[in-house]
Amino acid sequence: MMNLSRWAACLASVASLFAGNSGFAEDAKSAHPEQKPPAPQNVKLPNGFKYETLVAGDIPEPVFLQFSPDGRLWFTGRRGQIWAYDFETKKHDEVASLKVCWEPTPGRESNERGLHGIEFDPDYLKNGYIYLHYAPYAPTNATAWSNRVSRFTVNDPKRATGLKPDSEKIYLTIPSLRGFHQGGAMQYNPKDHTLYVTEGDNNVSGETEKFWNDPKNPPQVLSALQGKVLRINLDGTIPKDNPFVGRADANPAVYTYGHRNPYSINIDPETGRVLVGEVGYDRPEDWEEINLLQAGGNYGWPRCMGTNALVFGGTPCDIPGAIPPFITYNHNLNGANAGGNATSGPLYRRRGGAFDFPEHYQAGAFYADYVRKWIRFAPVDASGTVTKTEPFVAGMTAGVLAMQQGKDGALYFVEYGGWFTGSPNDRLSRIVYKP
Repeated sequence: MMNLSRWAACLASVASLFAGNSGFAEDAKSAHPEQKPPAPQNVKLPNGFKYETLVAGDIPEPVFLQFSPDGRLWFTGRRGQIWAYDFETKKHDEVASLKVCWEPTPGRESNERGLHGIEFDPDYLKNGYIYLHYAPYAPTNATAWSNRVSRFTVNDPKRATGLKPDSEKIYLTIPSLRGFHQGGAMQYNPKDHTLYVTEGDNNVSGETEKFWNDPKNPPQVLSALQGKVLRINLDGTIPKDNPFVGRADANPAVYTYGHRNPYSINIDPETGRVLVGEVGYDRPEDWEEINLLQAGGNYGWPRCMGTNALVFGGTPCDIPGAIPPFITYNHNLNGANAGGNATSGPLYRRRGGAFDFPEHYQAGAFYADYVRKWIRFAPVDASGTVTKTEPFVAGMTAGVLAMQQGKDGALYFVEYGGWFTGSPNDRLSRIVYKP
């Protein structure tokens, strides 16, 4: 998930937070009346844009969001909750609560584990299928810790209030060797009808100098699932055209490799292009990345980063064919270490919605930074490349961890205000254009 962390064990007491043995609460809680605090006073936006808070204060650790075919906006909390925001009632319900491995105290091994990504099947209104990426609760035994990609079935696709008991179908189990860098983003690609899943490297930041030059470190090992973006069919099988299918030394689910912590993902429905936000290393000379995926591509980590330079030494990357980032920016800001935590956003598409952004934003890429609490915009030229970026939103009280464009043209996002703790600044928000 986020930078500058150190971690130790899963809380046994988590078990008491959830009902039953199925791993989730079957029934939703009643709708919450929204008691929104005022929007942060120092938010800066271009003329004509407005920042709006939809939910705040009682949604601890929101991490991902996705629009449901039922018309609501669903979002997940790292502690296992799934909420759904209703645009008509302007209230949110807790749809389900998974029994997950999570740790609320900074500096602990399991800190970044929990519930992460959520996605809906394209035939959701008929079959009720949703896909979740989460760390199932396990005893404090490292051999049992893992992340899981599973399909669940809701109890009513038209207005879900829970998940059907015993409906889980496990697709992937990814060993979680350490509590760092879990990845966990997921999105369906309507162009190739597959599900893309991000997995972090599990490496400990403070040990980077020990493993950066190790060719056996998981991100560079094709048989390991850590430090990868995976691609699977909606039934859990492996697409026959995955780049490493048939190789004895590779897991066939691997789509790209050489990733550190690819924590966010956005797929352009018009082109199928896949953008991944990759969280960088922690030094002033380090970089944050937004990567544009190429099938079978090696993105360099842990040997190379940023402008395709060696992690130690800064000389050009010596990995043949290593793919440079789509967008990258340095931690060094006016001589100080500003840190960073990159979040990918959508390639913006005007579709005639009530809040469509001006033509200037058409086909450009939004991205954010959790640490710096801003959102920026990158125009994309006719060749599909980024030559500059520009400020879009600054001065927020919390950091953005996931973004999606709504059918109405607004930019929706979850803001995470704490540090592995819930915060009054945890929010579901949006930016609308109202000239």
